[in-house]
This record gives sequence, structure tokens and C-alpha cells, in this order.
Amino acid sequence: MRRISLALLFVAVAPAQAAQAPPPGYVLSGMPLIRQSYNACGPASLTQVLRYYGLNVDMATVSRFTRPSETSYMTAQAILDFAPRVDMEARLYSGGSINTMRTAIRNGFPVIALQTYVSPSGQVIPHWRVVVGFNDASAQAYLMDPLLGYVAMGYADFARVWADHHGQFALVYPPKFSATVRKVIG
Repeated sequence: MRRISLALLFVAVAPAQAAQAPPPGYVLSGMPLIRQSYNACGPASLTQVLRYYGLNVDMATVSRFTRPSETSYMTAQAILDFAPRVDMEARLYSGGSINTMRTAIRNGFPVIALQTYVSPSGQVIPHWRVVVGFNDASAQAYLMDPLLGYVAMGYADFARVWADHHGQFALVYPPKFSATVRKVIG
């Protein structure tokens, strides 16, 4: 009888453990796609994230405060400087990885990643885009790209274009999530 009980115990525990495994993917919902104007991928990406958190801001306003001119790129520092203007916090990171991206997304934080974009003419351009999801089964990251729209990018390509910029990324979030961000990302 003890053997049967132990066997039944193992059968009963195995499905419970399988149910607790994280899903192979996750996508944040409620992220609007904001199309960029010339060289405004940074302000567009930042606007997407701010709207995800329910802030009614427009890209022109974000752009005015984050770029020195209408034809300039947005720097990473501009994200840190702008966040307090809208009662948000921001942190910059380097060395981001697929695991970092997964952790942020699973915890509800979109990732504003600086990656390389190669234009149709072959020009290599630094490009901000928002990572909103992933799927380990298909090895893809899901992006809200202000230039290209909705993009599913394979992990190998995603890691390669991110490595060009040392895995640089920003998290922007309401202050109430500060402790969570520090705990799960650093």
C-alpha cells in the first residue's frame, strides 16, 4: 500500500509542478504604436511607454524636451532627464540580454532598447525601439518599432543589433515600481 501511495503522490505532484512553470512567452498589452518623425525614434519610443502607463503625452512635446533640435537624435541621458517632468522614474542600463528582457517583460516593464537599424540604403543607424514581449518557443522578441511598426525578431538577430550598443536600454516607470525594478533588474 505504501508503494501505491508514493506512486500516486508523485503522479499528483508532477502535474502541479508543470502548471507552475512560467509560460514560454509573454506580451504586454495596452502599448500603443507611435510612429516616429525624422530621427525621432527615441521620443516616439518614450511616448509609447508613457502612454502604456496611462499618461496622455504627445510625441512632439516629448521630442521638444529630449532632443536639441528636430533633426537630432535623443540620447539615453535625455530619458533620465525627462522622466521627472512627467512624475516618472527612469533607469539606464548596459549589458542587457535576452534574459534581462524576459525578466523586465514578465514583471510588466517595457524595455526601451537602443539597437542598430540598417536602412534600405545600407546606412547603419542607432535606433530606439520598445520591446513588449517574447516567445521562447519560437525564439522571438516582439517589438513596437516606431519606424517599422510591429516586429517579431529572432533572438539571434535581436541580440546582435543590441550588442552593437552594448545592450543599452532604459526602463521608465511610475515611482511606486521603483523597488520592484531594483529587485528584478538592478
